[in-house]
Amino acid sequence: MQAVVLNEPRKISVEAVPEPELQAQTDVLLRVTSSAICGTDLHIYEGRLGDGSRIVIGHEPLGVVERVGDAVVNVRVGDRVTVPTHICCGFCPNCWHGYSGSCLTTNPGKWGAAYGYPGMGGYAGAQAERLRVPFGDANCVRLPGEPGDRWEHDFVLLADALPTAYHATELARVRPGDIVAIYGAGAVGLLTAMCAFMRGASKVFVVDAVPARLDKAGELGAQPIDMREGDPVERILEELARERRGVAWRGEEANLGVTVAIDAIGFQARDRRDYAVENPDAVIADLARLIAPNGRLAIIGVFLDQDPHATTESARRGEYLIPWGTLFKKGVNVGMGRDHDKRYDDILRDAIVRGTLKPGRIVSHRLPLIDAADAFAKFDARSDGYIKVVLDPIASR
Repeated sequence: MQAVVLNEPRKISVEAVPEPELQAQTDVLLRVTSSAICGTDLHIYEGRLGDGSRIVIGHEPLGVVERVGDAVVNVRVGDRVTVPTHICCGFCPNCWHGYSGSCLTTNPGKWGAAYGYPGMGGYAGAQAERLRVPFGDANCVRLPGEPGDRWEHDFVLLADALPTAYHATELARVRPGDIVAIYGAGAVGLLTAMCAFMRGASKVFVVDAVPARLDKAGELGAQPIDMREGDPVERILEELARERRGVAWRGEEANLGVTVAIDAIGFQARDRRDYAVENPDAVIADLARLIAPNGRLAIIGVFLDQDPHATTESARRGEYLIPWGTLFKKGVNVGMGRDHDKRYDDILRDAIVRGTLKPGRIVSHRLPLIDAADAFAKFDARSDGYIKVVLDPIASR
């Protein structure tokens, strides 16, 4: 079968690899109809995550079940399914309590497994024509419809990007009337804005520096803030101050700030004074200034425990400067960590089917699998309007 192979940093090829086989009676084999490229794939592509070993990449598949193991009872051949990025067993203590992203079974000696992801179990990636799914009953999310229908781009985002975004709003406990600021208008940041509105947020600011992404944030109803045009914290606070004038807000002026702040960028944040320079401490510093007393901060952007390519010695060790004094004084509640996608997938699937969510609106390109190398290069450069890319294995045949 054909698959996307990362041979070394920034060296992608599409080539023949062995077909996956059932390795256990609980396995399922999936024929992939769509597979998205994630921002985390770019971390691997750039050599920032993993040791650079050759790997079949990707962790956001959608497809149809081709084969099932003898012990699989809830999934049948012909079912349309997606699978959570984080592979779970369904029965370990973490899975049992809803923390499937920290499964203790699927990556022995560690916590958490994933497809096409260095250090997370050695599972082949999902940017391929077929995919082996361990523990099929626990991992397959059954879906209505047929391949290529109006839900194709919505459902492929159920594997990772959409539950990650929803997890951000859960960590921050977004509720009706909240004013939300999101740093990062990549796929997860944009989907977080959509989820925040779905949960009743009254206003959402999205901060970024890529025009196509900012335009998309505006299309979704958020207020885009271009970080290259001045201090985004000051500009958002000025906007809130303009809104709160008159006797109706008497006494509330002193509590200016957003009630919810979300970091959807992580360790590759840029310095707003020089966008060409990485500054992994920048976003949390801004959000600490921006958030109102007793606000809620969610960190969903990836931070690494070691990064040899970081711009500072401390960041190379996975240590970051956090303004704990400000956050403590303001009484900010902080939540962070990888998402437990299985916990949310049925909720989000039903929201898509009912028309409450249309996450596929953020998909900017659908390309044949064979074009993966060019897609990765343009997505990594944030050029040509590449916001969210879906690869089509069928078109490459």
